[in-house]
Amino acid sequence: MDRHALKIPCNVMPFICEADYSVTLGEMVHADRTVPFHVAIYLLQGSMEIIEDGDRHLILPNQLFFLKSGVHHWGEKPFEPGSAWYYAHFYCEEPGEGMEELSQESYYHKKVCLAKEESRKYISLPKLADDVGMNRIGRNFEKMIEAYMHGNIPQASVQMWQIFLECVQSVQEDLAGGSCIRQIQEYIQTHYIEDFTAGEIEKTCGLSYKYAGTLFKEATGQTIREYQRMLRLARACKLLKETDRTITEIAQMTGFSEVFYFSKVFRKERGCSPSEYRRTYVPGI
Repeated sequence: MDRHALKIPCNVMPFICEADYSVTLGEMVHADRTVPFHVAIYLLQGSMEIIEDGDRHLILPNQLFFLKSGVHHWGEKPFEPGSAWYYAHFYCEEPGEGMEELSQESYYHKKVCLAKEESRKYISLPKLADDVGMNRIGRNFEKMIEAYMHGNIPQASVQMWQIFLECVQSVQEDLAGGSCIRQIQEYIQTHYIEDFTAGEIEKTCGLSYKYAGTLFKEATGQTIREYQRMLRLARACKLLKETDRTITEIAQMTGFSEVFYFSKVFRKERGCSPSEYRRTYVPGI
């Protein structure tokens, strides 16, 4: 656990004091300051480096970073030109004396749903969270800023709580599913020409095919079969550009059962037939 990680009591609501969008218009480094509120930064594009109490942090797109109130932070390296981000300043009480951390099994995605005894505990936020779950954190940040701009501070604060839960959820998914997703990707990259079975995927990652597929879709935006098809088509494009193999041969070499289906899928994904693609990129073949 980071020494300046935020701990949020489950029985209090954060109070948003500012939330907005910002972008670099020239050379810019983060201000050298110590503030009485917490800071949340969600980077949209570019990169930025922030130093907190001597700890150096690099923030990349689709990452959410928290700065703790009362801790000195500053910047030395200029932000990448064109960097853009959402930010929020908020107050939140520290956990009470003797308050314990809420167990991971009690976190509920998309809503706050805690038993009475659980409300007297706290959650620990990651210092830096990746928004891997179909941009859930980013969308909630947009809703929070919109509510703040309309003067609806209670609604903005509710959205901040939702962001807290999304952060915890993203860490859990990364721990539980990150290695699974990498294992599936590596397996498909090796076997994408083959018609592998659900059982082979389950054996690869140790999870049910349905659950593995859900994790894979949330992390990559594609189903397992869509990822396989993307690899097949990428290989087909390479063969069309770099060889004089026939369309039928290329269909067979990239795992398609027959040439008509290959041409149909290719046209749907690339907007032209394999022959048209070849003529466009390799004149004269």
